[in-house]
Amino acid sequence: MKRFFANWAGGFVDGTKAMRALLWLVAGMIAIELVQHVIEVRTGFFSTDPAVRKAASMAPERMALGWPKMFATWGLAFFAVRFLVLGDAGAALRVPALAWRRYAGVVVFQLVPALAIIYAEPILAALGAAPGGQAGTGQAVIGVRLVFGLGQQLLEPLLLLWFVNAAIGTTGFGPLESARATGWWYFAVLPMVFVTRLPFSAVHQGLNRYAMGQSAGVMWGMLALDAVLVSIMVVMIAAVQLRAARFVAERRGVRMLTEQPRPVIANAPPLRSR
Repeated sequence: MKRFFANWAGGFVDGTKAMRALLWLVAGMIAIELVQHVIEVRTGFFSTDPAVRKAASMAPERMALGWPKMFATWGLAFFAVRFLVLGDAGAALRVPALAWRRYAGVVVFQLVPALAIIYAEPILAALGAAPGGQAGTGQAVIGVRLVFGLGQQLLEPLLLLWFVNAAIGTTGFGPLESARATGWWYFAVLPMVFVTRLPFSAVHQGLNRYAMGQSAGVMWGMLALDAVLVSIMVVMIAAVQLRAARFVAERRGVRMLTEQPRPVIANAPPLRSR
C-alpha cells in the first residue's frame, strides 16, 4: 500500500516537472480547449435546452476542431512520457521515425473507442440496431458509450509497457507482450490509474455541466478553469501511467525499455528504465 501511494504521488511530482519543461505545449493545449469552448458557446452547447445542446454537440464547426483537439491531447501525453523517460525537453521533442510509427498504434487504440462514443447514435441507426422508439434509442446509445468508454479504461493498464516503448521508439513490448508481462499485477495498476483519472474526469464534467445557463462571467470562469484542468489532466495521467509501467517492470523483473535506442541528439542522456 505504501508503494502504491508513493508511485501515485510521485506521478504528480513527475507530471509537474513535465508541465514546466513542456510549457509551450501545455499552453497550446489550453488555447485549443478555449477555442473549442468559444465555438461551443456560440452554437448553444451550454444552453439549458437539451434539444439545443444535442444539436450543438454535433455541430460541424465543433466537430472540425474536436478531432484536432483529441490528437493534441494524445500528442501532449506522448511528449510528456518522452520527457519523463529521456530527462531532456530537447530530446523529447526530437522524435525518431520509429516512435512516430509505433505510437500511431497507440493513437488508433484511443481513436476507435472515441469514434464509437461520439458517433454511437448514427452508427446504431445505420446498423438498424436502435429498437424501441426514442427511449430505446437513448438506452442503446448509452450502452454503446459505456461499453467502449469503460472497456478502454479497463484495458489501458494492461498496455502501459507498450505505450512507453512506443513513445520512446523501441521495438519491444507490443500490446500482447505488454498484457502478458503485466499479468496479475494488472489489479495493482488498475486502481492507480483510476484514482488518477476519475477525480479529474468528474471535475471536468462538473465544470461543463454547471456552466450551463450561467451568466457570461461565471460561465467563462468555469470554462477557462476547465481548459487549464484538461491540460493538467492529460499530463498527470501520462505521468502516473509511466510510474505504473515502471512498477510492473520492477515486479516482473524486466526492463521497462527492452532496448536502448540511439539518442536523438548528441548530448541526450542515457535512457532510464527505472
